[in-house]
Amino acid sequence: MTKTQETVAMPPQLTVRETTPDQAPPMPDAEKARRYLDSEGRYAEGSIHASAGHYQKLVLHVRTGEFYFHCSDWSVRRNPNKDDHFPPSEGVWSPFHWLRVADILHWTIDSHHNVAERPFLTLEEGNEFARQVAPLADALLRNLQPVPGTNAYDWSAEAASAGMDIQAACTRHQHPPKGRRPELVNMAEAVSVFPELVRDSWATLDDMQLDEEAEHLNRCGLHHNPAIAEGLGIDPDAHRASLVGTRAWLYEHRRKAAAGRPTLSAAVWLATHPALITADTTDAELEAVPEKASAAADAQGIVLLDNTKYVAHDRRTQLRKEVLDELATYGEARAAAEAEVKSHRAAVYARLYRAFAWEARPEITDTDLGKLAHMSRQAVSKLREPLDKDEETVDA
Repeated sequence: MTKTQETVAMPPQLTVRETTPDQAPPMPDAEKARRYLDSEGRYAEGSIHASAGHYQKLVLHVRTGEFYFHCSDWSVRRNPNKDDHFPPSEGVWSPFHWLRVADILHWTIDSHHNVAERPFLTLEEGNEFARQVAPLADALLRNLQPVPGTNAYDWSAEAASAGMDIQAACTRHQHPPKGRRPELVNMAEAVSVFPELVRDSWATLDDMQLDEEAEHLNRCGLHHNPAIAEGLGIDPDAHRASLVGTRAWLYEHRRKAAAGRPTLSAAVWLATHPALITADTTDAELEAVPEKASAAADAQGIVLLDNTKYVAHDRRTQLRKEVLDELATYGEARAAAEAEVKSHRAAVYARLYRAFAWEARPEITDTDLGKLAHMSRQAVSKLREPLDKDEETVDA
């Protein structure tokens, strides 16, 4: 059951954590790195220093609110086929669309011994940098949108803009914050200027369908509905222009439509009411299922999600498939059993014929043979008859 009436916890308050010397490796030696590069690789000691790369980052733990300066261990060679390093790759700040928020977000600081504008930061400089950027991280956290009925967060235009400002601050040029980007439009803003965007079906979509709808709106909603940009006075073709917060808005829309009632997918509800649909349900009976299911669910105070008509048809199809699967199973078992019976019958007959041919057999009667073969005496005698006739013919 999707309990969309539950309240989702807001993001935690930001805290800046000081990184200590034991939590960061020593800085790479710029002079050793340059000697290695200048000598075209003949100065082996500088190899690891030259390959340190952009190892300094700002990290935000969304669930705890911790924000800090982080240095990966540049002296340890990483296995490119393993993704077990920290911070995890799914949290890297490289936005393409705004739908899901990773539990750990991180921004690479554009520092390097060859970057004159921003050489590698010392531990003290890194901690200070984290403190300077903290207001932006705080703005990001405060503006994340809880997704009702889940433990997930969605972006808002304000949160995403703050993330972009952190990214800009981490570049070698250290760009100042721009604040809210007009090309990022909150879903609620879009609906306010273009109510026709809302579809009735959204109120009864299940989680997977809502997520698909949120993805589509996030990527294409602004471009497919020019009235939104016109109403807000923005350029829909601007770089990264997008609807933001679509998932949180859709889940909240469904929650409000349910008016406090629990929601349940039609597939799950029908599975708990097996009398409504069986493999033998006719087409006419199937047409009446949506109305019956809706009335019964309403009586229980439940809102059914998904298109009940299609779900009912799929359920009957599945039930009929189960019958056919059972038919195949029993058919295979029957064929195997009949083959085994045929083999055993042939073995029994072969041994009976051998017994019939024995001399001095009066002590083994047809009744005795029938008991051993689990046959009647008459059946054994009937098998013997052609042999007796052959013997009479020979005697004659």
